[in-house]
Amino acid sequence: MASETEPRLRRLLVDLNSYFASVEQELRPELRGRPIAVVPVMADTCCAIAASYEAKVFGVRTGTRVGDAKQLCPGIVLVGARHEVYVDYHNRIVEAVERCVPVSAVLSIDEMASSLIGREQPLSAALDLAKRIKASIRENVGSTLRCSIGLAPNRYLAKIASDMQKPDELVALTPDLLPSALSALTLRDLPGAGVQMEKRLHEQGIRTMPELLALDREQLNRVWGGINGEKLWY
Repeated sequence: MASETEPRLRRLLVDLNSYFASVEQELRPELRGRPIAVVPVMADTCCAIAASYEAKVFGVRTGTRVGDAKQLCPGIVLVGARHEVYVDYHNRIVEAVERCVPVSAVLSIDEMASSLIGREQPLSAALDLAKRIKASIRENVGSTLRCSIGLAPNRYLAKIASDMQKPDELVALTPDLLPSALSALTLRDLPGAGVQMEKRLHEQGIRTMPELLALDREQLNRVWGGINGEKLWY
């Protein structure tokens, strides 16, 4: 039974790890444990749209040019993308998650979020729910499919939590952990902070998370640009 003093969490986010590559490894056992890249066409000039974790060890990532991937990992296996298969598995994964908790938002083909209510919110209950979701995906969809799950007070923080440890991890960002956990991140760890946003922040004199966290609402709105800065502050 959950304690009345336990921290409470309101959002859960499921992020499938190396999704397209993991589905291919699930369907083709001979690819399991091997570095693979899912590609749109078999050409050195195109880019990988997914890489297995075995390929990521060699530095192959989503967006890596196939010719470069072959140099980074000479033994890499190229697999043609099958989008209809990934959509089918996505639907099955949503069903597996909903065996445990309703999905409140599908964020992408490999991400979905749920709202926690009542008895689901205390930390121990939320952690147990997340573990049941992982088991449901393995048992009802595929034994090799893995996901990272983030738990937090809101969806944005749950996304950050899901990215903090991969693959197949479970991270809970309770309110008491937030200051130190967020301060340990880099600016690029924030969802929505790509190369251009990092450059913009640097130009504004913001190079670390503690510097960003020290800004008030108006300052963050100004340096981030537009309404998203205010959303980030909240």
